[in-house]
Amino acid sequence: MRRRSQARTGAGVSGLLAALTVLMGPVTNYASSSVPAWADEAWVIWPAFAGLAVLSIGLTWFGQRLGGAEPPPTAPPSSPPLAVTRPVSLRPPHVETERMHGRQRDLDRLTSMLRKPNGRFAVLCAGGGIGKTTVAAMLCAHAADVGYERFWIRWQGLEHLQAQLTQAAEACGLPNSLLERARAGHDSVPDVFWLHMARTRKWLLVIDNIDDPGPIVPDTEQLSDYRGWIRPYGGGLLLVTSRDTSQDLWGSAAELMRLRPLTTPAGGQVLLDLAPQAGTLAEAKELAARLGGLPLALRAAGRYLTEQTSRYRTFTEYQQALDQDLAPLLGPEHPDATDPETARVLVRYTWEISLDQLAADRRPLARPVLRLLSLFADAPIPRPLIVGDFVRAAVGETVTEGALDEALAGLRRYDLLQTTEIPLAYDVAASCLVLHPLVREVNAYILSVTTPDVAEWRMQVARHLMSQARELSDASQSSWDRARLIAPHLALVAELGTDGSIPLPEARDALENLAALLSDAGAHPLQLALRRSAHAMARQVLGADHPDTLECLGKHARALRAMGDYSAAVDQHREVLAARTRVLGPSHLDTISSRHHLARALRYLGRHAESADLARDTSRALNSRLGPDHPETLASRDVLALALDSLGSPGEAAEIHTEVAEIRTRVLGPAHPRTISSLNHLADSLNRLGAHAQAARLARETVRTAHQALGPDHPRTLNGRHALATALYGLGEFGEAVRIHQDVLQARTRILDAEHPEAVESRDALERSLAALRGTGR
Repeated sequence: MRRRSQARTGAGVSGLLAALTVLMGPVTNYASSSVPAWADEAWVIWPAFAGLAVLSIGLTWFGQRLGGAEPPPTAPPSSPPLAVTRPVSLRPPHVETERMHGRQRDLDRLTSMLRKPNGRFAVLCAGGGIGKTTVAAMLCAHAADVGYERFWIRWQGLEHLQAQLTQAAEACGLPNSLLERARAGHDSVPDVFWLHMARTRKWLLVIDNIDDPGPIVPDTEQLSDYRGWIRPYGGGLLLVTSRDTSQDLWGSAAELMRLRPLTTPAGGQVLLDLAPQAGTLAEAKELAARLGGLPLALRAAGRYLTEQTSRYRTFTEYQQALDQDLAPLLGPEHPDATDPETARVLVRYTWEISLDQLAADRRPLARPVLRLLSLFADAPIPRPLIVGDFVRAAVGETVTEGALDEALAGLRRYDLLQTTEIPLAYDVAASCLVLHPLVREVNAYILSVTTPDVAEWRMQVARHLMSQARELSDASQSSWDRARLIAPHLALVAELGTDGSIPLPEARDALENLAALLSDAGAHPLQLALRRSAHAMARQVLGADHPDTLECLGKHARALRAMGDYSAAVDQHREVLAARTRVLGPSHLDTISSRHHLARALRYLGRHAESADLARDTSRALNSRLGPDHPETLASRDVLALALDSLGSPGEAAEIHTEVAEIRTRVLGPAHPRTISSLNHLADSLNRLGAHAQAARLARETVRTAHQALGPDHPRTLNGRHALATALYGLGEFGEAVRIHQDVLQARTRILDAEHPEAVESRDALERSLAALRGTGR
C-alpha cells in the first residue's frame, strides 16, 4: 500500500511539475535572450512572481496529500564509509638519494615513463630484499624535484587500498559529490577514480609491496582486464612494486622491470656508506660480492658492523665469519616473524613470504623443492637433473612431474630462482636453474635447523649426482657438455666421501672419472677443482703415502700443468716420484709413469734437456714393459719428440711425431683427442723445418677434424688453428694469419686466462703477424 501511495505521489507531482514548466516557459526561455517589453512594467512582474510563489506552496501541500501526508522520500542511503576513514599520510618514505648506488639505469627508465606513460604503468618486480621500495622512493624524490604530485600507498589489503586511493583522488581535486554517488552504488568507485586521474596531469602513484594481487581483481575477471584498481589509463604514472614477475598476470600494458642485485662496485660503496669505519672500499667490494649484491643483506651487514657490541667490526672479519656461520647476517629469531611487514626486512625470513604465498596458491611443493635446490653448489643446476623420482626420494613426498613443473614455475615467478641457457658446442644450449647465493645459503641453513633428516636429503643429492656422472662414460661432445654442468656440484660428493657417509672408493671414482672426461674436453679449471677435491679426500682418509693418494696427487699435478702452472706441477710430480720410489720401488709401473709426467712438465717449464733425458729413459722402460703401441709408451715418445723439437732437432721430432700419429690413428682413430694432438705436434715440427705448405695442409685437415669431434673452443682445436696461422705466416699470408691468431687469442683468453702461457704465445704470434702485415703496406 505504501509503495502504491508513493507511486501516486510521484505521478501527481510529476504532472504538476510539468505544468509548472509550461507556465515558467516564457520566463526561463527569455533568461538567455533579449529582455521582453513587458519586463519594464513593475505592475506586471511583481504579481506574476507572487502567483508563482503561491503555486509552489500549493504544489508542495498537494504532493503531501497524495502521499498520505507522509514525508517526502529521502535520498538512497549512502554505502558504508570505507574501512579507513581517518586520513593517512600518503607521503613517500624518505630516501637519501646521494647515497644510492647502482640504480641509475633503472631510474632513467622509470623517469622516461614518468614523463610519457603512453598508456602504460610500471611494475618493479623481483624477489625479496632486492630494493624495489628503495628504487620507487628514489623516483618519488625525482618526481618532487620536477613538480609532480606524489602518493605512496603501502599494500595492506583492499579496503585500505581503496580508501587511500580515494584520498589521493580527492587531493587531486575529485569532487566529493562524485565520490559519494559512487559509494552509494550509482557508479563504480574505480571507474570514478580512474576517470578523474586520467584528466589530471603530473602525478606519481606508488602502490608498494603487492605480493598477492589476487584481492585487487574483481571476481571472475583478470587483473589484465584493467577493470579494477590497477589500470594504465591515468594522466600520470602508476608504479607498483611486487614479488610477482608474471607478465601474464600484470597484462600487456604493464612495463615489467625486474631488478637485479647490485654490482660489486655499487654494493661496496653501499657498505662503505653504511659502515665507513669498517675498512677500505676494496674490502667492502669483496664483502659485497660475497653477499651477492643483495641490498637487504648489505644493509643488515652495515647495521651489524656499526653496532658497538658486535663481535666482528670490519668487512674482512664479517666476510670470514660468514664462511663459518650465517648468524651475523641472519640475526636472532624474531618473535614477530609471521608478520609480513616484519619478515620482509629480515634476511632470515624475507623469502618465506613468497613461499607462504605459493603454498596458498596450491603450490606447496615449492618450499621443499627450494630447500632441495639449496643443497647443490653455487652454480647453475641442469634442469634435467631435477626430476620427480629424485625429488620424491629426497623430500619423502609424493611428487608428480606436473606438480614439480608448477613448483619450479612458481619459484621463478616470485624470483626465488632464475632460469638461464648455458651455451654448449654447436650452438646448443642447456636449460639451467640458478639461485641467488644468499637464497641458497639461507634456505640450506633453514633446512639444517628445521629438518631432522637433512643428512638423508644431502645423501640423496650426492647419490643422484654420482648416478648422473656414471652415465657419462664415452668421450663425446654430449658427455663433455653434461660433465661441465655437473662438475661444480660434486663438491658435496667429496664432502660426504671425506666424512665417511659415502664409501671412499665410490666417491673418488665419481670425481676422478668426471675429471678425466673434463680433461679430454679441455675444461681444465673444472678438472683441476675435481682433482683437488679427490686428493684432499684421499689424503685425509688414507694418508699422504697411500698409493691411491699418490695417484690422486699425480693427476692433480697434471691438471696444474694443463692450467699453465708449470712450476707447481713440477714440484708435485717430484713429490709423487719420490714417494713412489720409496714406497713402490724405482721399477714399478706407477713410478715409471711418474717419471714420464715429470718429463712432460719439465719440457713446459723450459728445461728441455732434462726433459729429453728423462723421456728417453722412460720410453725405453715403457716399451719394454708395455709394448710399442701402448698409450703410455706413445705418450712418452710424444714428450721426447717435443723436447727434441725445442732443443733444435725438428727433423728427429717430426719422425717420432709421424710414427706416433700413425699408431694412434690406427689404434684410437683419427678423431681421438690424442691423435689430434700428435697431428698438431707434427704440424709444429714441419713449421720449424720450414715446410710451411705441408704444415698448412696438415693443419687445415686436423682443424677440420678437431672442430667436428671436439668443438671450436677445445684447446686441441685452438692448437691446430695456431699451427695453421704459423704456417700461413711462413707462406707470407699475413692477413689470414692475423685473423686466425686474433680468434685463437680471444678464445684462449676466455677459456684459460689472459696470462696462461698459451694465451701469451698467441699474443706474441699476433704481434709478429701484425708487424709483418704493416711491413707489406696492406
